[in-house]
Amino acid sequence: MTMDLTLLKTQRKSFRTSFTVCAKKIDDELLKEAPELTQLPSLKSQISDKFARLETCQAEITNLILKTEDAEQAYEEDFLSAEKYRDNYIELCSQIEQLYLKDSSTKDFSHLHVTT
Repeated sequence: MTMDLTLLKTQRKSFRTSFTVCAKKIDDELLKEAPELTQLPSLKSQISDKFARLETCQAEITNLILKTEDAEQAYEEDFLSAEKYRDNYIELCSQIEQLYLKDSSTKDFSHLHVTT
């Protein structure tokens, strides 16, 4: 079981690195004065995929941790570490959605007049 946990933690480290690189790309795009709105859906899909793989791996790690004798302390530490990634994921998705809402509300539709 220790070996499985070690392997999963190594895999999680890779997933976290991949997630962090993608999150940085999104942060960089959102910090631009004029973010490239055509890039954001692709970046959001990428980070969603990376987060899903990270969450799956995290769930497997959690299950193994809960089977150990010192489960409570180890679980709490691992949970808090995982929460940072969940919070970051939610924050980035929210920022992208806000940007799209802002963009759609500032579009000028005056050229579209309805004739009766």
